[in-house]
Amino acid sequence: MSNQYISSQSRVQHSSFLNDGQTRTYHLDVVQHPQRTAEFGSASLSRLPLAPPVVVQLTVRDRFGNSIIPEMELPFLIAHLSLFTDDGSRPLDMGTSPNGEAPPRRLLYGNLVSSPQKLRDLQGRLGLYFLFPDASIRWRGRFQLGISLLRISETNASGTMSIASQGTVLAQARTRSFDVYAHENYVAPPITRLTQSFLRQGARIHAFTPNGP
Repeated sequence: MSNQYISSQSRVQHSSFLNDGQTRTYHLDVVQHPQRTAEFGSASLSRLPLAPPVVVQLTVRDRFGNSIIPEMELPFLIAHLSLFTDDGSRPLDMGTSPNGEAPPRRLLYGNLVSSPQKLRDLQGRLGLYFLFPDASIRWRGRFQLGISLLRISETNASGTMSIASQGTVLAQARTRSFDVYAHENYVAPPITRLTQSFLRQGARIHAFTPNGP
């Protein structure tokens, strides 16, 4: 896979202030899209993750338009995956097998929630990234993934953050469409340079070689 997915960004500033969330803007950019995986059907123990792993960059800007890393807010920011049809028009929580014999079951499986990690891109620029190395699809087909950024905190009058009863959606993004093959027809794509770079930086991510599970 080429590295056209690496987007440019300005110099990042670190921020420890608990500013009002309305003074900040949040943007998600999928910088590594999944290409394919194999269906796992009912064999959840032998499932394979989407390859390459989904990587989403988070850009936070203050009211002046400066790119910042909101240190105090990071523990309360998460990204969540959801599954959509190929054209992105309909969410797919449940689905039946291709032959229609199996009862409807959850289609998207694995660790669907990610916390932000501070990593450097291929140009050495520091950024915030959500990684999804453990997402699998139960049945074959063609799909899209949706990514939602949520803040799971609330700020009281004194400026102290605490866990909120319900998350607030701050931004959303979609992947390109990808294919899910029958297990016997699946060939894993090569490991990307971005995945290799993140691994060298100690990112919590798994990589599978094209000839291995």
